[in-house]
Order: sequence, then structure tokens, then C-alpha cells
Amino acid sequence: MQIEDYEYEEEKTLSNLAALLENIARQLREDKTLELPMPSAKTGTIEIPIGEPVETGIEVGIRRHFIHLVLDLSWRKPDESGGELDE
Repeated sequence: MQIEDYEYEEEKTLSNLAALLENIARQLREDKTLELPMPSAKTGTIEIPIGEPVETGIEVGIRRHFIHLVLDLSWRKPDESGGELDE
């Protein structure tokens, strides 16, 4: 499946969120792809190739009744031979 942009939102318990973040951290340490749950996709998951270096960003918004925390991770897409693309 070719995916250029994909987004979904889901409510989770704190425990389920912690498990998801731990799974993501493990995959970033050990794997060459990141498999993420995407329930609205046909397969239920998407696989994303992992590359280095990783640019990170954290955004916090505090409103009257809500706190928004946005974690942003981005990296260059590896080329087919396993190296980094130059663009």
C-alpha cells in the first residue's frame, strides 16, 4: 500500500498509551521499520522505514480544560539499497 500522508486519532488509557510508546521505542532501537497501528487502514497497520538522523520536536499547549502534547519525529526516507537519500 502506497501511503504519502495518513492520520488517525484514538482515545487510549494511560496504560495503553505507555505500551504503544514503549513498542515504538523498542522498534526504533532494534528494527529497520516502524510498524504502527492504523485501524482505519485496510491492513490495520502501516510500516514506515526508519532512517537517521532523527529530527525531534515537542509542542505543549495548555488551555482551560485540555493539555495538548505533540511529539514530532522526522527523518530522511532510506533509499532501496539501505542508504540515505540525498535531497
